Amino acid sequence: MSFRSVGLVRLVFLLAGLFAARSVSCQDLVLRAEFWAESEPVEVLPAEISDTAPRVVVPDEVVRSLLDEGRYIFAGMIWGFEFRYVPYDKTRGVAEELDIVPLGAIPWGDPRFAAAQTRLTGTQLRAYLEYRPDPTAAARKAGWGQANFQSAQGRGSAPLAGGREARKTALDQAAKEALRELLRPVEKNKPREIRGLFAYDASPRIVITGGTYTAIVRIRVRVAEIRGYSVY
Repeated sequence: MSFRSVGLVRLVFLLAGLFAARSVSCQDLVLRAEFWAESEPVEVLPAEISDTAPRVVVPDEVVRSLLDEGRYIFAGMIWGFEFRYVPYDKTRGVAEELDIVPLGAIPWGDPRFAAAQTRLTGTQLRAYLEYRPDPTAAARKAGWGQANFQSAQGRGSAPLAGGREARKTALDQAAKEALRELLRPVEKNKPREIRGLFAYDASPRIVITGGTYTAIVRIRVRVAEIRGYSVY
């Protein structure tokens, strides 16, 4: 679906209308959080609007950015991610690496995804998004609460100059910090590689601080494999 720039009042109906068909088969679990995206509101010429219509439009890429982030976060809470972490090892000249691969996604047009309470605050477009997972996805979400998953929290940042992609970078950096704190006892033995799974325990927070996007995340983690260096 192609978005067109629309007035803020109409934007509410656009967001809600995208996913108007709601699933009624699974009402037990509802993921709901507020999301925001930076916008540069554009004034509409008086000739283009009525006296009562709002005099700003929101670029369609801002709407898409907000919805994309909501889909990514909710999917990260349900299906989670696979990670591969290589600790820094100065002696061996090994640089730190972290690969994060999503294990699921919410497709565009999913009728369980909806938006409400949209508003423009300064240059920020804000909206509450919600997702009602089907029974299979709800069971997957519940599985992250099992005892064999550990809790961790981290904070990460990325320069504002990186644009919207910097928001995801900040999320990944926060997840890396959480994993590093959790795996610090293991790192003392300098493993070659650590693999596992993690999911967002709640919707992460993203704020602007000192010219950077700063993300704060809580995750649930399970280490699946620890590979050591070969000894010859």
